[in-house]
Amino acid sequence: MNAVVVGVGNEFRRDDGVGPAVARAVAAHGVRAEVTDGDPVRLMEAWGEADLVVVVDALRCVPATPGRVHRVTLDGAVPSATSSHGFGVPEAVELAEALDRLPRRLVVLGVEVAEVGFGPDLTPAVRAAVPGVVAAVLDELRLGGAL
Repeated sequence: MNAVVVGVGNEFRRDDGVGPAVARAVAAHGVRAEVTDGDPVRLMEAWGEADLVVVVDALRCVPATPGRVHRVTLDGAVPSATSSHGFGVPEAVELAEALDRLPRRLVVLGVEVAEVGFGPDLTPAVRAAVPGVVAAVLDELRLGGAL
């Protein structure tokens, strides 16, 4: 199965860099991984023609438990949470559906964040969550027959 992992975020906005951090770690396992800023068109370009897409993005939740991971499938929803970008995956799905470019299977792993202000480092709670998110991504790829 043709699969890709898409890390969404900005590495210079603290915890918003969790998606790119996970994408880099997954790529070290020989998995195709892309990084994007969350723009819906760039998200669609990143997943291209893949059958299985696993997106990792930072989520702002109220109240937040930084480092907690939410798993959402194409028809699911994340309660009380939004992308830290204010737009992104939901808009990309809507656009891809209108253009008949949805992947066969789309899984979003959203990581609750603490800080998205300017700065290059993840907060300790989100940094500590990265290995578990990488393992969850690899599990999704195994379940989807991509590993």
